Amino acid sequence: MIPTRQIGPIITAPPLSAAQRKMHGRAVVPGSEALRKVELFDTRGTINRYQKVITSGNSSFKFLRMARVLLDPAVPSYEAIEVNLPPDAEAIFYVNRGKANIESSNASHTLGMGDLVYAGIGDRILVSAPEGICDVSEYRAVHCHTRYPTVLVRHADIEGTPLAADVGAKRPMSKRTVYKLVDQNIQACRLLFGDTFMGQRGGVGSYPPHFHGPDGPSGLGSEAKEEIYHFRCTSDIEGDTPYVLQNCARPPEKVNTYVHVFDEQAINVTPNYHDTIAPPSVDFMFVWCLGAFTENVRDWSAIVTRPGYEDEW
Repeated sequence: MIPTRQIGPIITAPPLSAAQRKMHGRAVVPGSEALRKVELFDTRGTINRYQKVITSGNSSFKFLRMARVLLDPAVPSYEAIEVNLPPDAEAIFYVNRGKANIESSNASHTLGMGDLVYAGIGDRILVSAPEGICDVSEYRAVHCHTRYPTVLVRHADIEGTPLAADVGAKRPMSKRTVYKLVDQNIQACRLLFGDTFMGQRGGVGSYPPHFHGPDGPSGLGSEAKEEIYHFRCTSDIEGDTPYVLQNCARPPEKVNTYVHVFDEQAINVTPNYHDTIAPPSVDFMFVWCLGAFTENVRDWSAIVTRPGYEDEW
């Protein structure tokens, strides 16, 4: 099992609108002059603000949304952040770093890095910082119609269980642990969620290339899922700008296409094959959030592996 660890410092931004957080990644499709456009998002938090990152207005997501809460009780503007979920939205509140107090309609918990609360549709959530800066991401799925219980998931309770999947034994550079924090252990309408930690710098994540979008000759239709990746990257070269290369080829393209993704950026990987390559100096982790196209059809293994790569798992 690859242990969890904090990667990169807290990076803040001034208040940004959802439109300002939308970024446009571009990569040249091999063998042509065509540009592949990719949806990227600036995820940096703003001190003592609830900031929408991914919305229906700045993305092509049908179901998934993302927001960021960054609280510092030492700053005079500090106050707890209240989030009232609509009657058709469920959400995950995941602690990126620090400690957060998360109060729901039925309980209050103090969470550490990697812990989360799954909140059922229509719940009221209050986020506060019990000591020092806390950094929380909200991942939301909309168009949900069943209310499931609000539940605490501690990262430590997943570690060492079958929900902590060690992957990449065949290719050492792809060795990683995929922590499935919200899977069949939690009742939910659409959401699946977890984080992935790499075994080495210069690692290759999400390998082999795979796909679970709805469209095209490999589309999964009603079993399809949308997906957000949120990256944290750091380099051991002083002054270096860390990044990863994210595959954005699409079935049935035969050659992979890669776009740069930098620290504190999120990407919509839904339409593409996905695997992630880091330069030798870069360590990275990422949080992933899946949204099922069909409510309660949440089989994490329903994917299409790039033809020829089936034995690479």
